[in-house]
Amino acid sequence: MYSVFFVEKVMLGKSTVITVRLSRRDLERVEAVRDLENVNRSTLLKEFIEDGLRRRVTRLYRKERLTARRAAEILGIPLREFLEMLEREGIPVNWDSEIVKEYLRTRYGESSVASSGI
Repeated sequence: MYSVFFVEKVMLGKSTVITVRLSRRDLERVEAVRDLENVNRSTLLKEFIEDGLRRRVTRLYRKERLTARRAAEILGIPLREFLEMLEREGIPVNWDSEIVKEYLRTRYGESSVASSGI
């Protein structure tokens, strides 16, 4: 048996309603976390989506299916923030990437790229 509920998704200032079907067990798990965190279901599901997107995008980056810049774009964060996130999570950064070299040049100047051996 499936329970049906609605998730609001904000896109470009507009709200879109998406129908999601969950098994009774999945809904119970969501409700257990919602009760513990004392948040509404919509907020919790948005956070789940955000966390899942971050993990998925990071995995795609590790598999070299995304550039750092594209990953940052998908997550809606600056490239710097994405690179810092990779560092915090211990994920190797592809320093040979032209995008990363460009970022280093912009942030720290040409000498930083030359002195880093990249």
